[in-house]
Amino acid sequence: MSGGRKPLVRVFLSVARLDEAVARRLWERLAVATAVDRVYEFELWRFDQALLVGDDWDACIREALAASDVGVLALSDAFLGSDYITGVELPALVDVPGKHAVPLALRQISPHADMRGLEHKQIYGHQRPFETVRGQAAQTAWVHDLVNQIHRVLARASQSEGAR
Repeated sequence: MSGGRKPLVRVFLSVARLDEAVARRLWERLAVATAVDRVYEFELWRFDQALLVGDDWDACIREALAASDVGVLALSDAFLGSDYITGVELPALVDVPGKHAVPLALRQISPHADMRGLEHKQIYGHQRPFETVRGQAAQTAWVHDLVNQIHRVLARASQSEGAR
């Protein structure tokens, strides 16, 4: 940050392909909410918008993961069952110094699901997954609270860095 500009926060949006239709509604509302943020300049990265025909998709995703500050993890059974997400994306975002994983419940998760190391993490929306939220106003409120949680995560990280 320099010249009075807001700090840039690069956000990697992680979702299973099977959940794209539900996630698209979430990502659109998140983009609108973060575009007007007065504290941070959010840069959202999502594969369905970033990747072009002919791109080396694996290299592009790994580059975005490396550059990201925050990883928003859209949890579902499909997410937890994805070898790519659990083998590449989660290890690049969860419990990595300088990265902040924000797991959220996109869909209801099976009570028997292998949580892939996330079982001890607080999951946003675990009692009311995004998919179950009905109506535009309620979905917008859900997303605004998510942005508030991201602010809290970033504030804690900033305080930790300042204490060093």
